[in-house]
Amino acid sequence: MPPQDDQGTRETDAARALWEDLARQARGLHCPDHFVEPWRVAVIGDTPEKYRLYISGCCSQLQVVVNEMINSDPRIAGPR
Repeated sequence: MPPQDDQGTRETDAARALWEDLARQARGLHCPDHFVEPWRVAVIGDTPEKYRLYISGCCSQLQVVVNEMINSDPRIAGPR
């Protein structure tokens, strides 16, 4: 395997691990209105550019909380 393919595989694996960690964190969040955890959290997408979290829960407020958590993560937002 050429070195560039190995580099791409490592970058893809690292991006997937990042999103899996965000999914793990999202599973512990609670809706501010109903104080329930998400019913389902999954990483979707087949390339690092398309990775997203699928969140299923009680209401749209849960997605707001998850988005705030993602945006506050320095690995996504960068240094402040």
